[in-house]
Amino acid sequence: MIRKSILILFGTVSVLIAFAAFTFAQTTSRVTGTVTDTSGAAVPAATVTLTNEGTNASLTTQTSNSGSYSFDLLPVGTYTISVERQGFKKFVSPGNNINVNLPTTVNVVLEVGDVSAVVTVEGAAEAVQTGTSGNVGTTIEQRTVESLPIVGLRGRNPLDLINFQPGVVVGSNTGGGVHVHGSRDRAFNFTLDGIDINESSAGGSNFTPIRPNPDAIQEFQILTSNFTAEQGRSSGAQVTLVTRSGTNRLSGNVFEYYQTPDFNANEYENNLNRIPRRQ
Repeated sequence: MIRKSILILFGTVSVLIAFAAFTFAQTTSRVTGTVTDTSGAAVPAATVTLTNEGTNASLTTQTSNSGSYSFDLLPVGTYTISVERQGFKKFVSPGNNINVNLPTTVNVVLEVGDVSAVVTVEGAAEAVQTGTSGNVGTTIEQRTVESLPIVGLRGRNPLDLINFQPGVVVGSNTGGGVHVHGSRDRAFNFTLDGIDINESSAGGSNFTPIRPNPDAIQEFQILTSNFTAEQGRSSGAQVTLVTRSGTNRLSGNVFEYYQTPDFNANEYENNLNRIPRRQ
């Protein structure tokens, strides 16, 4: 009896670990890089510290013999990277944005000098990432979600931004009317913080019954082709939504949407026929 209970407990823990690993794989990213000196030689055993600027939580690692380092399974956000090594000036780089499923590369060049001296480089991450897997798509960040006009007939729907991505065709006369590179209208895959939120019986395309408030979204990624194995559930768009995590700063916002016929413009056909606006 005890042995059976132990086996059941072990199986449950294994499932939870696998589920957590799947979730992190869908909603996190990584930071990699190489630490060298001014001559281009690798700097081993340098201490690299990665700090989340929103929570001040930090991770530390050391460079390998080849000067390389990596941090995996990182939540999206803005990070500060610092590198220290005896005989070199300390390197600090704040303001490095890490996006979901997009590896960030920060290569560091240490200058010879006292470790008490600090060299600060704002946003040292490479602008063009060459370490990605080749997924083709767009990452829409929080500021974009908040600033773009996404108030429509279905309320504040951030998924309306999908309709303006390259390869997305809206208004066809088949199915739900939204197709990605010629795929079926229901060939969308939606995940929220790594959890499947698809509903095949709901009808229509570019739709999920769990639609997060735009103010709760940290960012979301829309992949339209060349999917890797962990993203290739459907042939159409792979949409990964990530909710905002807490920080050490207390903040909030208020949104009000008021619509009245008095503010509506006249219809185009009415203007052509000189018909006044309907009341």
